[in-house]
Amino acid sequence: MENPNTSMPQETTKETPISAAQQQKLEQELFARAQRVTREDEKVVVEELPEKVAKVLDSVNQRLPVVKNLLGKVKTLYSMLRDKEFAMAWSSKTMIIAGLLYFISPIDLLPDYIPVLGYIDDAFVISIVMNAIASEIERFQEHKAETQAHS
Repeated sequence: MENPNTSMPQETTKETPISAAQQQKLEQELFARAQRVTREDEKVVVEELPEKVAKVLDSVNQRLPVVKNLLGKVKTLYSMLRDKEFAMAWSSKTMIIAGLLYFISPIDLLPDYIPVLGYIDDAFVISIVMNAIASEIERFQEHKAETQAHS
């Protein structure tokens, strides 16, 4: 896993309503939260994420690239978490859980009720997770391809 004090993820350096200082704070908070993740947090994600995704789909135009991209990443992370046949490091799992907890939470940097803009901070956090566990994601995609080839 990458060090939280490294440079910002590539895709998040574009102009956003989130300042560089806010981006750095979000990244630090995410890595700190990942270190405190519990099995109970995992249950919360598993139970609440589908409802949150449904709310996002109901509240915004799902064809918008930022929303489509965000939901695709969220679904990948959720699939990794739920796949009983895919073994991953606990540190990767905690990053996923911490990122998805941020996504689920109604209290974040940009409130989700602000159309489209409300999900920019969520997209930033999910991008940090994706970058931090990129090798695990690649392994998961290979695992999925293998599993589908054998079915």
